[in-house]
Amino acid sequence: MANFPVIDADGHLIEQTDLLRSYLKPPYDKRSGPLFHGEPWDGHLQGTLPANREWCRRDLKAPDWLEIMDKHNMELAFLYSTGAGDVSRVREPGYALGLCRAYNDYVHDHWAKVSDRLKPVALFPQQDPMEAAKEIRRAVKELGCVGASTKTVGLQLPLGHRFYDPIYKEAQDLGCVIGVHGTRNGAHELGAGMFDTFTEVHTVAFPVGIFQQFTSMIFQGVLERFPKLRVAFLEIGCTWLPYWLDRMDEHWEKRGKIETPDLKRPPSECVRDRAVYFSVEAGEKLIPETLNYVGEEHFVFASDIPHWDNEFPENLHKLMAREDISASAKEKILAKNARVMYNL
Repeated sequence: MANFPVIDADGHLIEQTDLLRSYLKPPYDKRSGPLFHGEPWDGHLQGTLPANREWCRRDLKAPDWLEIMDKHNMELAFLYSTGAGDVSRVREPGYALGLCRAYNDYVHDHWAKVSDRLKPVALFPQQDPMEAAKEIRRAVKELGCVGASTKTVGLQLPLGHRFYDPIYKEAQDLGCVIGVHGTRNGAHELGAGMFDTFTEVHTVAFPVGIFQQFTSMIFQGVLERFPKLRVAFLEIGCTWLPYWLDRMDEHWEKRGKIETPDLKRPPSECVRDRAVYFSVEAGEKLIPETLNYVGEEHFVFASDIPHWDNEFPENLHKLMAREDISASAKEKILAKNARVMYNL
């Protein structure tokens, strides 16, 4: 166990769909059918995974989260959506806004109000950036949310497009983070539609979606237009960064002045200089090299509770036990960086 309180920068809540539906306002409160459209993969492998984790449950509620936190010296948990994040795939702007407002009201009542140690991250309707900016402000100022998140699929345009600038301006003005979260839903959009096993889809879809949106946001100059914006790329680990940034740097050097004129310097330099964050997975072998390449201040701990593939608390213990990461770097990853990322 860490000798200081840990901060979980990326945990999850699993929405109680019937309860969430009760927060929908007219005309959407009478709408039939599922609220969100996922894909029916058997992530739990016919109930065999993970057999030893009591909190890997779809009915995990706020008191359960607090019990986990107390048991493992966790000070704060920042909680992202699960199924509700698929609002990015909704085609109707009005319905997308209605879903986001319902979700944000729901997490306020059933999570934020339960304890100030539970920090929900809001959803916003990417389909209408002006309405999205208003909803982010409402969620942060009135509902106790600490930022806003989007999944990587279903978007009308890549996240680097100026279409989304009202969202980034509002988040920068509020000092709140925009979390870009990996997903395996929408696998056909992520080059994984050809596969017929969950293993293949899950392996490919999560990183590809992050690669797409990270590449777009950096090359299209989002962090140059909004230099104080906080952005986090979550759910795929961090040791892909040296390879990907080297590749991006090479393309910028050869073509950047013409094709990506909003980015005035190498992508790796932009990332090192801005408030960009990445979640760490404890078993990644090249964490020390990645910390050295990008900078220790860019990385945070994520439990991923209660998803099927979370490895908590083993991932916490493994990270603490690693001899190739300094004590000061561990404290940054496990607590200090998250405070900056969430503007505490």
